[in-house]
Amino acid sequence: MQKRMMCLLAAGLMLSGSVWANLLTNGDFNTGDLSGWWTWVPDTVNQSISIETAYTYDATPNAKMWSATDGAWQEMGQSFAVAAGAEYVLSLVYSATDWANAGINLKYWDSSWSYVGYQWITLLTPPNSGQWTSFVQTFTTPAGAAYAEVKFAMGGWGTLYVDNVSVVPEPASLVMLGLGGLALIRRK
Repeated sequence: MQKRMMCLLAAGLMLSGSVWANLLTNGDFNTGDLSGWWTWVPDTVNQSISIETAYTYDATPNAKMWSATDGAWQEMGQSFAVAAGAEYVLSLVYSATDWANAGINLKYWDSSWSYVGYQWITLLTPPNSGQWTSFVQTFTTPAGAAYAEVKFAMGGWGTLYVDNVSVVPEPASLVMLGLGGLALIRRK
């Protein structure tokens, strides 16, 4: 019986492994373009969002947000389906030169795409300009949320490089769901 339960547990964890996949498309930018991401650049003379291949974190392409003006915010984002009240892990690496403001705006919508709320996360310039910094933060979606958006925003002078962006369900929640599923299987 114990051996059977261990086999069921292993099978459940293997099946749940596919759920741990990144909810974002092209979060590593290895396609060499910004496919999967929308962009908004209000001042195309003094700002740009592009793919960078010369200055990299892991010898692969990354996203580059550049600005030579104050005031106008440029943005890059992506929406994805979520479960209300669930925990997710946002992770990425970034590097930067001086800037006035840069951060991540997490926005939430319900199933009819009505606005539910947001959370702002400030990205700080690394201690040594040009140094790559890892960023990881857990967030919980609000009640009623069916969709979320990760939006990078930058205003002011400088450059922001972003790579290996991922959003995955929080692993402990998945383990608990898997164990609950195994308990139901065992009960049958």
